[in-house]
Amino acid sequence: MKKSLLYDVVIVGAGINGCACAYFLHQAGLRVSIIDELGIASGGSGAAGAFISPKISKEGVLKEIMGEAHLEALEFYTTFFPQHTLQKPLLHIASNDEDGQTVKHFKQETHLCEGEVDQDTLSLLSKEAANSESIYFENGAVVDALGVCNTLVEGIDFYEQKIESLKQEDGRWSVGDLMGDHVVLSIGAYPKILPIPYLTLRGIWGHRIDIETTTKLPSILHHYVSISPTSQEGVMAIGATHNVHFSPFGSSLYEAEKGRGELLAKASKTLKLDNIKILRDYTGLRSGSNDYLPMLGSLVDATTTLALHPHLRHGKAVSSSEYVYYSNLTMINGSGGYGFVLAPYLAKRLKEYLIEGKPLDERLSPSRFFPRWAKRQS
Repeated sequence: MKKSLLYDVVIVGAGINGCACAYFLHQAGLRVSIIDELGIASGGSGAAGAFISPKISKEGVLKEIMGEAHLEALEFYTTFFPQHTLQKPLLHIASNDEDGQTVKHFKQETHLCEGEVDQDTLSLLSKEAANSESIYFENGAVVDALGVCNTLVEGIDFYEQKIESLKQEDGRWSVGDLMGDHVVLSIGAYPKILPIPYLTLRGIWGHRIDIETTTKLPSILHHYVSISPTSQEGVMAIGATHNVHFSPFGSSLYEAEKGRGELLAKASKTLKLDNIKILRDYTGLRSGSNDYLPMLGSLVDATTTLALHPHLRHGKAVSSSEYVYYSNLTMINGSGGYGFVLAPYLAKRLKEYLIEGKPLDERLSPSRFFPRWAKRQS
């Protein structure tokens, strides 16, 4: 059957954010398509550890949002995608003294279900790991990144196509060969396809490996890297590294062998893995915002807004409600290493915004970065 080229929503970017948005909007009855240059979860999402764990942090907006997102994600994946979700206890081990203080503080404040570390896990830990501050959650999970992303978009039109620009005509967006009443941008740290110079995303190159080992691990471990059993007997996942120096857009090639060595060296600080055989590598670019909060909301038309409010260049405050925004366009981005935790939370809010008219959280709006940029244009 020939696919329709006209959609209610066209989503650009098929990482976990884009796939989760497609799922929620499709479930709500909208005609949805999703586009990606390389395929489903072909970038940072496919290389993610995809651990559904809380953010161990002190008070703040991020802790508040992550607390809600973590609980929603656990319920979402275990309820709707149990075939791609492995539920295991989770042990978070502090990697330095500062992290240890944060863990102590978190333990005093959390309402999550804690417990005592089981002896099988304790017996595997290195001396350093066993003596470090830690917190043990009885309810943890790890998701099969590729499996869940592909399942999220089942029944949704997917197009493998490179999009270099967007154009709006008569209230509709032209996206490559498609037309959409609304566009959702979830392209991570990859090149922008709109003139939004005020947004700078931190590219975080990630590398994860699956290994075969005779070591039996009953829990998910977070220390210098994350180490987790998988649904495959005798297979563990180790990852992912957070390399902010390598860029896939540069001239140098990524040294996979060196990356594997880094992952195994960090894992060895947590426990001893016996009879290791590396099965496969996953690499890709994740995106993080400069203030570490995710982004969900409309995008400012910078040129038009500066023409309308030129005094922004001199630092004069202007309410964000007076900015000019691209109509019928939303961005979801900047989740960093917590994409699989945040995606269901953000996608559900986007669905409520588009379907029910509920306002989005202003704290997450990409427009929060606009005034500082505008001031530098004088």
